[in-house]
Amino acid sequence: MPTPLPPELRGSAIRTSTASDHALTRWRLRAKDIDHPYRGVSAVGLDLAAMRDLAAAFLPVMEHGQTFSHTTALALHGAPLPTLPCDLHVSVAFPRTPPRRPGVRGHSLTDAPAMFLDGMPVAPAVVAWAQSASLLAREDLVAVGDHIVLDARREPLGSLDQLQQIAEAWRGRHGSARLAWAAPRVRVGVRSRPETHLRLLLVRSGLPEPCVAYPVTVAGGIVLHPDIAYPDQRLALEYEGDGHRSRAEWERDIERRELLADVNWRTIRVTSMHLRDPLALVARVQRHLAR
Repeated sequence: MPTPLPPELRGSAIRTSTASDHALTRWRLRAKDIDHPYRGVSAVGLDLAAMRDLAAAFLPVMEHGQTFSHTTALALHGAPLPTLPCDLHVSVAFPRTPPRRPGVRGHSLTDAPAMFLDGMPVAPAVVAWAQSASLLAREDLVAVGDHIVLDARREPLGSLDQLQQIAEAWRGRHGSARLAWAAPRVRVGVRSRPETHLRLLLVRSGLPEPCVAYPVTVAGGIVLHPDIAYPDQRLALEYEGDGHRSRAEWERDIERRELLADVNWRTIRVTSMHLRDPLALVARVQRHLAR
């Protein structure tokens, strides 16, 4: 049986060269309960499939002036992203040489601003949004922008004006055309990536753009905010994600639908299946709007 690890190492990473300071021998470092995600790093109890823990594992060998950037920074800011390679994006200000090691994509940038987030140097969300323009599809840039202007955990990470300004300043760089397309389509009030994709799908299909989080007053003076809505036609569309599978959420969804029905609102419930094969959903919305 391997020697028990010091309690302070749980959920952390150290430089392997400092292992002796923690009473770890080179033989102990080879045990299966110690990971080595990067050369010169030993990690204990980190989920290396999660971006935050993967970034934390890189901190022991991160040099002064290096900053998590691009989609890595967006993930650390909690932005909704598609499935991406697990490489870390780490940037430095030109003319410094970016890091070169397996699992890390280094960048030397004209400007590499940083802020500290949970003790990590991270590009501000608005800057990381622009940096990621060449890595994300246009629709996902809009979804990230929606998250930036409405972050439920804290104050917004940025404003509509800031997104528009950086999109204009980014002209001539990689991804500038995608930023120019995405910036005017960002909306305040969107709570998930699928809601963004649903809104963009409807517009792309030739339908009018729906309102986001439109306030509907129901019985008892309660104000509900459907994900997206067509107020003139009293039509609400609600996206049903994985978080709606619990019994409590299921019961709340039924109550919301009944309250909306009592004030003559029709609700269309949308799932990921509809977004993968949207023709029937679009036709259904078209029929309701034509009534």
